[in-house]
Amino acid sequence: MLTSRPTMPRCSRCQSEYAEGVVYCAQDGEALLPMVLEGRYRLLSLLGEGAMGVVYLAEHMGLGKRVAVKVLRGELSRDSTFCRRFELEAIAASQIGHENIVDVTDLGRTAHGELFYVMELLDGQSLGTLLRRERVLPLARAVPILVQVCRALEAAHARGIIHRDVKSQNVMLVSRGGRPDFVKVVDFGISKMNHLEGEKLTQTGAILGTADYMAPEQVSGGAVDARADVYAVGALTYKLLTGTPPFHGENSFATMLQHLEATVEPPGQRRPELGLPAELDALVVRALAKEPHARPSMARFREELEALASGHLPGGLVTARATTPFPTPIARSAPVSVSPAVTPPRALPSKRGVRWGVAGGVLTLLIVLAGLLSEREPPATAQVAASPAPVRTPTPAPRLRVSIVSEPPGATVSAKGQVLGTTPLELDRSDDGGPWVLSLAGHAPASVEFLPPSGRVEVTLTKLPAPRVPKPPASELKKVRELKPNPF
Repeated sequence: MLTSRPTMPRCSRCQSEYAEGVVYCAQDGEALLPMVLEGRYRLLSLLGEGAMGVVYLAEHMGLGKRVAVKVLRGELSRDSTFCRRFELEAIAASQIGHENIVDVTDLGRTAHGELFYVMELLDGQSLGTLLRRERVLPLARAVPILVQVCRALEAAHARGIIHRDVKSQNVMLVSRGGRPDFVKVVDFGISKMNHLEGEKLTQTGAILGTADYMAPEQVSGGAVDARADVYAVGALTYKLLTGTPPFHGENSFATMLQHLEATVEPPGQRRPELGLPAELDALVVRALAKEPHARPSMARFREELEALASGHLPGGLVTARATTPFPTPIARSAPVSVSPAVTPPRALPSKRGVRWGVAGGVLTLLIVLAGLLSEREPPATAQVAASPAPVRTPTPAPRLRVSIVSEPPGATVSAKGQVLGTTPLELDRSDDGGPWVLSLAGHAPASVEFLPPSGRVEVTLTKLPAPRVPKPPASELKKVRELKPNPF
């Protein structure tokens, strides 16, 4: 009779197996799975890890429910400051109680003293992962995501909690109630809780956050409030709609100096081929103002973003994915005045009445047009021309399309000084407006002189050598030396 081999404790990283009773791997110090915490949560597999903690897929042994468990790394669990920050992260997420913020349900310690907390299991992907694949999101998809991020942060701010690390990696997208891009904001590990400010967990002048999204007051180690999160959401909006952050230097310190001193380039100027509306440029530039008082509130930013989208997307703000690669602004027609003397009938007319009403309206319109023409032109002898014989329109030949792709993708394609789009791009072969020039930052431009009748054109762009970075002036080096490192 065959018997199943008992499950041996296994390292989640190197897959080494150990005898019963061994808890951690001797090679890399990782927890051996399966592991049971406080007799309730069985750790099943590794989901992800960061600088402070490791996240595991787990199961509540009593309820049979799948959850996620974040465990503070062993060496940090012996530091009182890191332990308190970890506890505050769990407290912050659990106290806000908003549908767009990850729900934390339990907090405890392992048998060996490491702190852990239990949160809902999110089956989806981070916004950062989506951006690495899509590069740029159309306005129709980006706005509903950003609106949910704003609502989550508004709820946090109402509780006196400042996130301080808003970025694409901390926005999870899951499917919820038929909505494919339901937002969950995660990782309140460096959040600021105003009602616990007396604990002084952050050193004066310490730099907390991620360089691409940090407000100038965060960079300088100054006082931080909800407007720092507004700045981060402005930077996130910029990245979603252009594919690049507003500032990005050779290293983190160079990027932070740009947040302090450089003038932000409006998104529409960074990517003119995307046709982003001018109102969006103004809104994002305000959110990225150097002075906190010049930025809109989080609620105001969300409201203006929703209003902007409703004016530039068919049917108002949509929550489904856009079917076109980029939104096309809708031209607004001039307002039409309606005579107050015309009152619509209250009762629905019969079908016959509708037919007569339409016919009468057409006749009235013809009479009005005739009167206008008689006023504009002098009287002349009426001439009746014989109706020409109907002309049979030939069936148009099928349109031939040519696909232009590049390696790497995302190159701008232009012809005769006009931007046609970014690769991969389909063109109508009837357009003989070559040569077609492909350009991409950091690569030598390439030119295609002739397109085939149909099919696919593949272009490999040559990467240029990195430019030599001049040594910064002594004044900037002094500023860098004055910046204190992030203790977390």
